Amino acid sequence: MVFEVVFFFVSLFVLGLWLLTSDTVRDARHWYRACRVRKLMEELEGAPVALAETLLGPPLEVDTGASGRTLYVWKGPDTKAIPDAQASPLLIVTLTVDSNRLVIHAGWEER
Repeated sequence: MVFEVVFFFVSLFVLGLWLLTSDTVRDARHWYRACRVRKLMEELEGAPVALAETLLGPPLEVDTGASGRTLYVWKGPDTKAIPDAQASPLLIVTLTVDSNRLVIHAGWEER
């Protein structure tokens, strides 16, 4: 009888510890990914768009505006520069490029 009660409480403790640890690890991975993406976006601003295409692969969408600016969009880019890029939530990277093919604004969001 004592063994079953002790086993029950130890099992509850281990389950609770595992749940807390898994949430903490997930949050830490999310924070690390956001830091890496933020750093990558800072590096891309002012750089040629060819560097972005090299790092992120081919863009999903390319739209040219009337002012000569071009918008490049990547959804879930498959790259080693961003850890867990294919993981949830979906990562969307957008770059605004001027007529000289230099990145003037780099943005990102997760959905």
